[in-house]
Amino acid sequence: MPSWNDLGAAFNTLREMDVAAIREESERPVTIACLGEQPALALAVGLLNTSDSRRYGSVGVNPLLISPLRDVVRGARAGDLIEALRRADLLLVVLDGRESIAAPVAAALKQLAVLAMPTVIVLVHSELSPNLPGESSRALAYAHLMTLPNPELPQSADILAEAVFERLPADLHMAAARRLPGLRACYARQLINATSFTNATYALASSLPEQIPIFSIPFAAADILVLTKNQAILVYKLALAQGAPPEFQSRIREVLPVLGGAFAWRQLARTLVGLVPIWGVVPKVAIAYAGTYSTGMVAWRWFDSGEMISGARLKEITDEAMRIGKERARALADTARARGGEVGGSALSKITDRIRAVLPGKKERPAEPSEPEQP
Repeated sequence: MPSWNDLGAAFNTLREMDVAAIREESERPVTIACLGEQPALALAVGLLNTSDSRRYGSVGVNPLLISPLRDVVRGARAGDLIEALRRADLLLVVLDGRESIAAPVAAALKQLAVLAMPTVIVLVHSELSPNLPGESSRALAYAHLMTLPNPELPQSADILAEAVFERLPADLHMAAARRLPGLRACYARQLINATSFTNATYALASSLPEQIPIFSIPFAAADILVLTKNQAILVYKLALAQGAPPEFQSRIREVLPVLGGAFAWRQLARTLVGLVPIWGVVPKVAIAYAGTYSTGMVAWRWFDSGEMISGARLKEITDEAMRIGKERARALADTARARGGEVGGSALSKITDRIRAVLPGKKERPAEPSEPEQP
C-alpha cells in the first residue's frame, strides 16, 4: 500500500496532456457584456473586478464589454453593439431598483429578449422584481433575475458571482475567474465542493465489493492514484483561477509544504479508522471527501493570500471537513440504498444498510411490540 506521505509522488503521475488541457481551459477567451445605467452599472462592474486577494490581480484581457443599456436602441451605434452582444458569452443587465423603467430602457430590454442569450438581470438597491411595461417583460422569461439590496455588503460579490456562474457556460468558469478577481472566491468554493463530492462518490463505488478486516482502511494503489490525481487537478485549477502563473510543477512544489505532506489524509485516517468495526466503506468515503475538502481549502488560502494556515486554523478546517464528510457519506449511502432498492434487494442495498447502521447520528428505533389484546 502507498505511504500516506506519498502525495507528492502521486501528483507527479498526472499526464502532461491533462495539465495542458487545464491550462488551455484557463486561457479561453470569454466576454461578459455589462449593460445598464450609472451609477448602478459601475457598482456591479466594481464587484466583478475587485476582491480581497492579496497575491494576484487579474490576468489577461479584461472580459467585460461595458455599455449604457440605452445604446442598444440608440443611433448608429446600436447595430454594432448588437453584433458585439451576439458574440458575448453572457449578458449582465444592471438596473437601479429605486428608479422606474424608462421607455428607452424598456425598449432595450425588449431588443435583448430577441437575442435570447444567456442573461442575468441585476436589480441594485431593491428586493422586488421590476414592473416592465408592455412586451419588454419577455426579457425576464429567459433571464436569471437577482437583487442586490445593498451592494456594499461583503457577501454581495459572491451573490453576483453565483448568478454569473449559473448562466455562464461551465467551461468558461475558470477563465472568467482568472480574469475577474470578484468571481474567484465563489469559483473556489464551488470547485472544492464539486471535487470533494466526486472523490467521495468514487470512494463509495470502489468500496462496494470489499469486506474489510477490523481497523483497516481499504485504499488500494489505484484508489490513491485516482483520488490524489483529482486533488492535484483541484490544486492546479485553484492556482490558475486565483491568477497564479501556469507552470504546473512550480505550483505543486510551492503548495506541498503548505499542505503538510498529505496532512489531511493521514490525520483523517487516524480519526476515522476506529469508527467502523467491520466495513471500511464509511471511513473511505468520509476520508475521500474530507481529505479533498481540506486540501482544497488550504490551497485556496495559499494562492489567494499567501496565508500559511496555522495549526489551530488547520484543525478547524479539518474538523469542518470531517463534519461535512460524514454528512456526505450518509447522503451517498441513502442514494445508493435507494438505487439498490430499484433493482430489488441487491447486494448494494444490503451494504448501504450496514453503512447507515454504523454512521454517527440519529438512528431509527425499531417498532415497539404491540400490546397483547385483553381477553
